[in-house]
Amino acid sequence: VRQTTCNVLEVICQSPSRKQQVLNLLTDFLDDLGTAGEAGAEFLALYKKLISTGHWKFYLALRGVLPRIGALITKEIEELLYLEETTLSSDLSQGFTLKALTELLWTFVEQETIKKHYKNRLVGTVLDGYLSLRKLVIQRTKLVDETQEKLLQLLEEMTTGTESETKEFMTVCVQTVDKYPLNDMSTPVFIFERLCNIIFPEENDYGEFFMTLEKDPQQEDFLQGRMLGNPYSSNEPGLGPLMRDVKNKICQDCELVALLEDDTGMELLVNNKIISLDLPVKDVYKKIWVPDHGEGEAMRVVYRMRGLLGDATEDMVNSLDSGNNEDVDNEEVFKMANIMSECNGLQVMLQRLNGVRDLLSGRQMMLVLLKLFNLCVKVKSNRQQLVKVEMNCISIMLRALNMALLAEQESAAAPGKGQTMTEQILQIMEVILMEASSQPPEKYKEFSKLCGDSSQLMMLLDRINSQFIRSNPTVLQALMRLIPFLAFGDPEKMLTLINHFKPYLNFDKYDIEHS
Repeated sequence: VRQTTCNVLEVICQSPSRKQQVLNLLTDFLDDLGTAGEAGAEFLALYKKLISTGHWKFYLALRGVLPRIGALITKEIEELLYLEETTLSSDLSQGFTLKALTELLWTFVEQETIKKHYKNRLVGTVLDGYLSLRKLVIQRTKLVDETQEKLLQLLEEMTTGTESETKEFMTVCVQTVDKYPLNDMSTPVFIFERLCNIIFPEENDYGEFFMTLEKDPQQEDFLQGRMLGNPYSSNEPGLGPLMRDVKNKICQDCELVALLEDDTGMELLVNNKIISLDLPVKDVYKKIWVPDHGEGEAMRVVYRMRGLLGDATEDMVNSLDSGNNEDVDNEEVFKMANIMSECNGLQVMLQRLNGVRDLLSGRQMMLVLLKLFNLCVKVKSNRQQLVKVEMNCISIMLRALNMALLAEQESAAAPGKGQTMTEQILQIMEVILMEASSQPPEKYKEFSKLCGDSSQLMMLLDRINSQFIRSNPTVLQALMRLIPFLAFGDPEKMLTLINHFKPYLNFDKYDIEHS
C-alpha cells in the first residue's frame, strides 16, 4: 500500500506546480519519521527521488529544510541518549530514522552552493551529534555505527574550506567543549585532537606497506637463493624496524650465513640509492620511495654484495633529516593557533586541565591538552594571553605538574621512551614564564603572586632528589630552569630558594671537611 501510494504521488508530480505542492506536503511529514521508523522507507525513497534534480534541493533549502532536518537529527539522538540511561535493552532497528535523516542531509550538502551557505549553521549540530553517538554503549547498533561514520564524513565535508571557515569551525569546537561537564573526560578529547590537527596537521603515518626484495640482476651468478615471498608486508616479523633487519631477513632466507653478522658485506638500494642499515624502514619508505612512486606501489629493495663488481657509483643515504633544525617562522607555521586567544579557547583549555583530578581517568585528557598547549604557545598572541593575571595559568599548570610528578614517580617512568608528561608541562611552563619575564618588573611582580607559594617551591626543590627526576636528566634540567622563574619578584620565595642552596655555596667549609 505504501509503495502504491508513492507511485500515485510520483504520477501526480509530472507537472512542476503539482510537484512543488507534493514536496511541501512531504516535507511537513518529515516530523513523523521518528514514529514511523522502518515503515518510512518508501516515503524516504520517494522524497529523495523527487529532489534528485538540483533546483528542487535549492527550493527546499530556501524554505528552511536543512535546519529542520538538523533539529530532527538532534531529537533522535536525544531519544537514544535517554534510552541509554533508562533501559538495559536495545532494538536492532534502533537508529533507522537517524541514519535516514543523516543521509538526507548529506544529499543536500553534496550541493556546493547549499553547503557554502548552510554549513556554519549545521556544523555545530553535526559535531554534537557525532560526539553524542560516540558515548552510546547499550543502544549501539549497526545502524548507529553507520550513522556515526556518516556524521564524521559530514563533519569532514563541512570543515574543509578557506582559512576563515576553518577558524569559524575552531570557534564552534571551543563552544561545543564548553557544553560538556568538567567531569566528562572522554568527549572533549576528540575535539582537542581535532584542533591539534587543524593547527599542525601531522604527517601521514603509513600503516602497512609492501616491499619487493630482489637481488641485483648483475650478481645473479654470485648470490645464491631468492626471496620467494614478494611482495612482503612491512608488518611481517623480521622486516623492521631498521633496514638492518631487512638485510638479516634476506641473509637468513637465502642462507647467506656469512653476511648475517657482517654489516659491510651487503648493500641495500632503494630508488637507486644505497641506504644506511641504521635507518628505519618506515622512514625510508616515506621519504625515499613515496615521493617518486606514490603509496600504491610496493617499495623495491635491491640487495647486492658490496664491491663485487667494482666501486659503487650510487649516492649513499646516511640520514633522513627532514630539515626540522632549520629556522622556522612559528608565527606562520602555527598561525591557526591564534584563534584560540580570540574565541575563549585558552580559558576553556585551562578549565579542562584544572578539571583533571586524577590521571587514572584523565590521562588522555591531560595528554591531548598538553599537546594543544604546546602548539598554542608557539604564537605570541596566545603567550600574551596566558600571562594575564586573570588567566591564573601557572597555578593551574603547577597543579598539573604536581599530579604528573607524583604519578610518574610512582610508576618509575624510564628515560628514553619519548617525552614524559612532566617534561611536557615543564616545557610549556618555561615558555609562558619566559614571556612573562619580558614584562615590566611591576607587572611580573603581580604575575609572580600566582606562581605558587614558598611551600610549592620547596616541594619542587625536594623532588629534585627523587629517583624519577635523577634518572631523567632532561626533566631535571627543565625543572632547574623553571624554579628560578617561579621565585622571581617575590622576596619570600627568593629567600626560600637562596636558603635551600646556601649550604652548597659554603665552599670553605666543604673544602675543610673533604681535605
